[in-house]
Amino acid sequence: MYLDATLELIRRIIAGILLDSFMGVVLLLSLIHHYTTTFFETEPDYRDTRSSRTEIVESSRYIIHDDKKGNPNQNHKKCYEDIKMTNKKNTIDHLECRLVPSLNYYFGLHDIEIEEFKIKTEDNYTLDIWHFKNPVNENIKRKPLLMIHGLLQSSGAFASGSKNSLAYYFYSLGYDIWLGNNRVGFTTEANDDEYWDWDINEMAEYDLVTMVEFVKSKTQFKKISLVGHSQGTTQIFLALINNYNDIVNDIENFIALAPATYPGPLLFDSIVINFLAKGVQSKYIFGNKCFLRIMMIVRNICVGKAFFSFICYAIFNYLFDWNDTLWGGSNLRNRHFLFSPVYVSVKLMKWWLGSDPSKPSFKNKPDELFPETSAWFDKFNPGEKNSNPNILLFVPKQDRLVDGERLINHFVKHENNVNYKIWYINEYSHLDVLWATDAIERIGKPIAENMKFSDPELLPIQEETVSV
Repeated sequence: MYLDATLELIRRIIAGILLDSFMGVVLLLSLIHHYTTTFFETEPDYRDTRSSRTEIVESSRYIIHDDKKGNPNQNHKKCYEDIKMTNKKNTIDHLECRLVPSLNYYFGLHDIEIEEFKIKTEDNYTLDIWHFKNPVNENIKRKPLLMIHGLLQSSGAFASGSKNSLAYYFYSLGYDIWLGNNRVGFTTEANDDEYWDWDINEMAEYDLVTMVEFVKSKTQFKKISLVGHSQGTTQIFLALINNYNDIVNDIENFIALAPATYPGPLLFDSIVINFLAKGVQSKYIFGNKCFLRIMMIVRNICVGKAFFSFICYAIFNYLFDWNDTLWGGSNLRNRHFLFSPVYVSVKLMKWWLGSDPSKPSFKNKPDELFPETSAWFDKFNPGEKNSNPNILLFVPKQDRLVDGERLINHFVKHENNVNYKIWYINEYSHLDVLWATDAIERIGKPIAENMKFSDPELLPIQEETVSV
């Protein structure tokens, strides 16, 4: 037993040295990439027009090509000038510029209190849910909107823009806003192997179901609406396809932002991501508990410092091939990274990047998880189209991390038993659907206009109170 403990200690030390060295190399490459693209480009890179390798099946009935700013290749300079003017209009005051890792700080500046709840899943994990407290003088029952975040993020991503965020926009329209956070979040409760033995399947079957039931119980609504971003959409689609806890009949609207059901070319082309994909399979490199714990150690020490947010941006920009052109300047960009990263398990990263042919993963055999040539909703409420959730898909063309075009084709060809609508946005990438300065115009307003409710009483529309 003593020998086993000694060997385990040696393994951890070696793995720690390897991972710290790896992160050091990634950081160095990220900084070189950032400064090279910043100082040596002859013309600002308004948009990288590379996208999925999948050709979309055109359908004017279902697909909206949002060409508001035209073709980036043809109108490059004009587009960039438009964005600079938008960013100038969205400047924020000195109180908003402070980097405080608390949503209550930013929304308190606008007299909105965010209350925090801790709830337990059936498999005994603690989840954090943040709720925009309803005005005390309001007697109107507000329709609940639950938002679910992406990989390595918290649901602070939906609200980090404060008055320019989707969360604030829908609160101002009269919705009851709930921000749901998956296990483990910013704090860990244990460090044994069993505690970290989970991936997206448990997050769909337990975390999402628990959050939906909690919001239904607190609001006394029979059905609620969901907004997911990236991994959040994966989680929701898995729950709906498998109908965990009869969740299909609990959801009135499902809004999928940068939906992640099929892998994009970046997961196959990137040398660093391919290294991660191979390394994460070995417990001798990444272990079998927390994924890259060093990230959270650095976050806990440095969050709230501008250089920490900048480093987070530089690394994610290098790894995932997107930039902050549309986000409104460095002040807002730094604030967006106050609410990430979060703890995730090595097993979850294996699910995303796994290459073991015997185990379906997002990168390997996604068809087994999301059947591409058969309907996902025909088995639920057959023949009752309006009984299934109303689905709104927002697919960014510049997103190479996921293959949104493949999902569009699936819906156009096979989903006849569900109401849905698709927006295919030329200029947007993976995080622009949350953080672009015009996201309220391009994302928020179409959502508000296309949600469907069984309750004939519509929400009070108060757009004049919203700054966009």
